[in-house]
Amino acid sequence: MKKIRTDVYRNQSGDASNGGLSSQFNSLDVYISGYKIDELPDDALVLVERNLFGKDAWYVKPALLIKNNVSSMFGGNFVYSSDSRFPADSPIKIHDRVEGENWMIID
Repeated sequence: MKKIRTDVYRNQSGDASNGGLSSQFNSLDVYISGYKIDELPDDALVLVERNLFGKDAWYVKPALLIKNNVSSMFGGNFVYSSDSRFPADSPIKIHDRVEGENWMIID
């Protein structure tokens, strides 16, 4: 499995993730490739690769939300690492905001 330990970057004006995973931890593992989603810990992030209008538009999403097929959106926080394996030159958005019931309480 290819995973990278990352730091969470938050807006100093306040957290808008509605209790999302990124509001609970200062660093998180991001899984890039070579994994089976059911084998990942719930508090891991998974890289989602997209291409919008000819440009890379990656984001990361908590494994727990993917496992439960829960829709999420950008909650204002980012991840980044100086590890050379990190897939982008700048921080990547975390899609961990869920409206309604809070899915991201990790025991």
